[in-house]
Amino acid sequence: MIERLQTAILSPLRSLTRAPWLVLGAVVTLAISVGINLAMVGLIDRALLSPPALVSNPEQVFTVAFATPGDDEGAARMTSTSYVTFKGIRDQTQALKNAAAFQRTSTTLMVDSEQSRVDAMLVSGGYFATLGASASLGRPLIEDDDHASGSESAAVLSHPAWRRLFGSDPAVVGRRIKVGGLDYVVVGVMPESFSGHSATSVDLWTPFSGAMRNAQGWDQQAFRNIASIVVRVADVQLLKATATQLGVAAHLRVALTPIAGASIETSEKKIAWWLGAVAALVFAIGLANAATLLTVRGSRLRHNMSIRVALGASQGRLIYHAVLESVAMGTLAVVASVLCARPIDEAIRNVLFPDVVARTGLSGMTLWSALAAAFVAIAVITAANVSQLPRTNQVQRTAFTKNHGARRTRTMNGLLITQTALATVLLAGAGLFGASLYRLWDQDFGMRLDHVMVVDFEPGGTDLPDQDQFFTEALARVEGLPGVEVVTPIDSIPFAGFNVPPISVPGSATPPAVGQQLPFLTAATPDFFRILGLRVIQGRALNNADDRGAPVVLVNLTMANQVWPGQNAVGKCIRIGFDPDFNPETFDPSNGPPMPGPSVVCREVVGVVGDVRQRSVLPSDNEDRLMQYFVPFSQVPKPSFVSNPTHIRGLLLRTQRDVPSLASTVRRLVIADRTDLPYLRVRPYADLLRRQMRPWDIGTRLLGLFSLMALAVSAVGLYAAFAHAVSERLHEMAIRLAIGARPASVRTLVLREALMLAGMGVAIGSMVAVMAGRAGQALLFGTAPFDPIVLGASAALMMSVAAIATLIPATGAASADPST
Repeated sequence: MIERLQTAILSPLRSLTRAPWLVLGAVVTLAISVGINLAMVGLIDRALLSPPALVSNPEQVFTVAFATPGDDEGAARMTSTSYVTFKGIRDQTQALKNAAAFQRTSTTLMVDSEQSRVDAMLVSGGYFATLGASASLGRPLIEDDDHASGSESAAVLSHPAWRRLFGSDPAVVGRRIKVGGLDYVVVGVMPESFSGHSATSVDLWTPFSGAMRNAQGWDQQAFRNIASIVVRVADVQLLKATATQLGVAAHLRVALTPIAGASIETSEKKIAWWLGAVAALVFAIGLANAATLLTVRGSRLRHNMSIRVALGASQGRLIYHAVLESVAMGTLAVVASVLCARPIDEAIRNVLFPDVVARTGLSGMTLWSALAAAFVAIAVITAANVSQLPRTNQVQRTAFTKNHGARRTRTMNGLLITQTALATVLLAGAGLFGASLYRLWDQDFGMRLDHVMVVDFEPGGTDLPDQDQFFTEALARVEGLPGVEVVTPIDSIPFAGFNVPPISVPGSATPPAVGQQLPFLTAATPDFFRILGLRVIQGRALNNADDRGAPVVLVNLTMANQVWPGQNAVGKCIRIGFDPDFNPETFDPSNGPPMPGPSVVCREVVGVVGDVRQRSVLPSDNEDRLMQYFVPFSQVPKPSFVSNPTHIRGLLLRTQRDVPSLASTVRRLVIADRTDLPYLRVRPYADLLRRQMRPWDIGTRLLGLFSLMALAVSAVGLYAAFAHAVSERLHEMAIRLAIGARPASVRTLVLREALMLAGMGVAIGSMVAVMAGRAGQALLFGTAPFDPIVLGASAALMMSVAAIATLIPATGAASADPST
């Protein structure tokens, strides 16, 4: 009995060795396509759907977003506010159980004499209590840590950072370290999977009070946006009332966002969901290709199957063999996909969400997805295998006639068309995203970005006590560097920091604004305009004499037209800054922004410059008509309530060319022998925009990768199908050649059949791509879903691959020897 059972099970499995390359091709194709889907499902689950690990009752925890009270229709998108506002929200104990402030930053960690770059988070003492998290070693930060001073400031390490930087040393608790040049004491290590309130990785947590120890009054400045807020609500059924109560305390409109996916930008979330759908298309292509290969295999083995039927094998026995083969192949494919899902997950994560914590195991959703993929794969493989079994009325004809499969079946044709259509959809999608990315970069941002470098500290914490002097001395060292044309100090620059002081225009009762947004101030030198290529439209640019002359200002074209419509802005004046007696502690922001009065000097407008894009690469949301103005560094308004304010935030360089080693050389010259610095960034100016381009860059790269895989899979399917068809029709081709057909005409015959199938697939795929493009129109920029260049190029590439894939079997048909 046992022997018969073993024979019944092992016999079908041994049959997999027949046409092994086709079986291997089907299993590998399925393994890769399923692995991609498992990686995408796991990544989307980790980044967007599931709350971060080890957060207690995560359904009660929310991040806080803000909008100005007058902006009733706009979304609450501001994610940071002042520490004053945070304390007002934290005091709403009827609506909240806990609240904490946080700010993400990158800085340097000094351990003994070794310096490392780390991702840090400044938090208030109640951060870990708000999340309900405890340490695996030592303790987390507590409320008392907000009041510690000097070298007693506490720091908590993440488990990966503890392992990477301290070799998992249990004696790390109590060890003294330097973070951003400031002294801290390690008080704890968090568990392995803990990353805070978001899925993005963090190396260590330190208190705001420790990082700001050298900045007096930092927590009293109502206009310094340094903190984001996470809260644990008292009642999740009263979210709307809770948001309203918090909004009253903050004098802003408040929205509460669940922490699952809260750290991922909206545009990146959309791309992730679309790429999840694309991964499903890859799975469909893998299924179609596996079915094609197994249909070819079944067609090749049908002669043997017919002989078995003729010798007495029942139809049920053949179906049993086919089903068992299918289960074996589907199981092998899914097991292989689970094994390769980890490296695929890492590869996709590094492109899509590089900051999301790495996977530590298979999630429940991933396992359920693997089971679902196995079920679908086995069903499709079974259908392909069973469809090629000989029917009873075919047995006599096929058992003794080998040339039974001279023509491809409708099933095989349908599978080939399906593969080609889906590959065309992916090609068109990659092309549409690529065209959008190109047109985003091709915009006129109002400045030159080529050969421009930015040198500044990673934001977060406090300024250096001697920061202005530090960058002034660094400028002198860098400006003589070979390859550097010109250097200038910077304060706030477009796409990297904003300065929006109070402003008023004589004769106007309200400050100038566009959509509740006040004009942006930029401290500039004459070299600043030269480096970025800003265009002076009217009047003059700044010059060196302005540093010692009367207060002057340049405004952009939008500001000139908005504030003085129909007039010449040159010669007008504006007031900038706080009144001398302004007190931030008694100011009521519910009455609107402060406006400088007659006691503040009125600065003469000496020139009008072209508009420069300030915050967003997209022209929507008034980004293409924001107001900007420029003043000399020596004339930046100084608030009376801030002692010794810092004006220089970094350096701006124009280089003669892109020199790969120049960034490291500049960084070395700027740092000199200082060991107490925050992390210093040296990067091309274009990198400031590249973060916002990531959704389109991601879409282009991953869709391009998936479409190349789809092309390869389709090419394999076409080659296998036509190689089999040619081998079965070799007798026919030889006769054609024997009666006078030219080899070229035989080759053309095979190619024409392949291109007809590919053409049908391309036509269907192009129509589906247009419909999908319409659904995802919001993800495209300056590109129509029916872009003829993109669709034409996709179709041409697909047809070329189809021709190349069938050229080898077509050449074999043309070289058939009639004598054999």
